[in-house]
Amino acid sequence: MSNYKKSDELLKRAVKVTPLGAQTYSKSYRYYCQGDSPTFIDRGDGCYLYDVDGNKFIDFVCALGPITIGYNNKEINDAIKEQLDKGISFSLQAEVEVDLAEKITEIIPCAEMVRFVKNGGDATTAAIRLSRAFTGRDIVALSGYHGMHDWSIGSTENNRGIPADVSNLTKTFEYNNIDSLKELFDEYPNQIAAVILEPIQANGPKDDFLQKVKELTHENSAVLIFDEVVSGFRYALGGASELYDVVPDMAAFGKGMGNGLAISAVAGKKEIMELIEEGIFVSTTFGGEALSMVGSMTALKILEKPGAYDYIWKLGTMLKEGLESLIEQYELEDVILVSGLPPHCGVEFEDVGSLDYLDINSIYSQAMIHNGVITVGINNINLSHTEKEIEVFLTAAEEAMVNIKKAIEQDSTEGILIGKKVDPVFKRNIVEEN
Repeated sequence: MSNYKKSDELLKRAVKVTPLGAQTYSKSYRYYCQGDSPTFIDRGDGCYLYDVDGNKFIDFVCALGPITIGYNNKEINDAIKEQLDKGISFSLQAEVEVDLAEKITEIIPCAEMVRFVKNGGDATTAAIRLSRAFTGRDIVALSGYHGMHDWSIGSTENNRGIPADVSNLTKTFEYNNIDSLKELFDEYPNQIAAVILEPIQANGPKDDFLQKVKELTHENSAVLIFDEVVSGFRYALGGASELYDVVPDMAAFGKGMGNGLAISAVAGKKEIMELIEEGIFVSTTFGGEALSMVGSMTALKILEKPGAYDYIWKLGTMLKEGLESLIEQYELEDVILVSGLPPHCGVEFEDVGSLDYLDINSIYSQAMIHNGVITVGINNINLSHTEKEIEVFLTAAEEAMVNIKKAIEQDSTEGILIGKKVDPVFKRNIVEEN
């Protein structure tokens, strides 16, 4: 059992001054087995993390998705250091803003113009505001998670603090169910400004779903927005648009474009994006912050090298097929489900006997941590992972399944679970992004 003395001490201090002791829900101690897991990280290198007590882990969370290349990458670090000597933020724009915008327009199919912001939610919110201004309509049709802003989170059960009038302007539809979107257009004719969705959910689109969404959206004179904050720069350089050959009117990017730096972007058709020049407000003090700009520019140059995404898919496939094989070997098909495309795949758990899915999740998480692997269910592959790390992951997963099998047989976690049970803020969906 590893030593987490300093982590535990820091956590006691943190919960007194920060809700959940963390700035992001899915980085909170409640997503791991408290007392038997690290809670604070000191540094990262490649695909490895070192906690404040000196314990070493292979990281498959990748900071909830932003790490596409690896921690402490020399090329990116050198670019940031060079810029740091020049300055961070200025009173006028820096040349790198133009360079990065031009690079995005070369890479992203829908990007005729680009606006940089900081978080994924900033980018999706900008896209919604521009779409409403462009169409003169108010209602938004949504599928997926799109950030913490009122228009998005107001459509969920976590809508306390959101005015009902705001929540009522967002309607949800079901991914891979085109009829559910048709029903919204029928119910709200000439009222829907935009259709926004995460284009890759679970195992991806079926039966030309994305193409059908585009056709239906345009038939009803609404704006189609792909929220590629998660999918962008993870599955392909050009995101889901490139992967499935469907080009939206607008797209939002974040996470993977900066390899951990705080940067995001809204991109789209010129006729929509130009509304910013007319006073449709999309403006932030740190939108042009130069360290993130040069870091992102360097990251994209690395990701566009031939073979980068072939490599990520290869390792992801090795991990996914390995998990599926283990689940079959231990006859756990009714308890553990593998979902997601290889670069971003994970496991979901089901109740069994008197054990709920969080009991199973806890046993799994504990075994992974004991074997030096950090995961919250979903797994992200970056360019610094190798087959060696995938093999360690699968060895850890096998131990987890042996323990899960034992817990099911005794209908209890007694004698198996050492730390506290995983207790996420948002129950049922263990695969979260924020």
